Amino acid sequence: MKRRDTPQFIRYDDWTALIGGHVQIRKPGEPVHSGIVDHAMADSSTLWLRSNGVQPRRAFVRKEGYEVWISPRDLQFRPNPVANASI
Repeated sequence: MKRRDTPQFIRYDDWTALIGGHVQIRKPGEPVHSGIVDHAMADSSTLWLRSNGVQPRRAFVRKEGYEVWISPRDLQFRPNPVANASI
């Protein structure tokens, strides 16, 4: 049996801190998309995600119920990961 000390993904609310990182988009709590954060609004209201393959860049808006999740392992390599994550 595999022991898990940390969650597989955590919700992260400061979208600007995730630019360049690989994330998962969820709505409400269910995965809908994943890719690399290309850009985010300074107030974390909207982010743009580069997708793998031939899918175009896509915007996700917080007011529409989208959440951004990242693995704790990927988060530790982000510059200045502040303590705004929620499990």
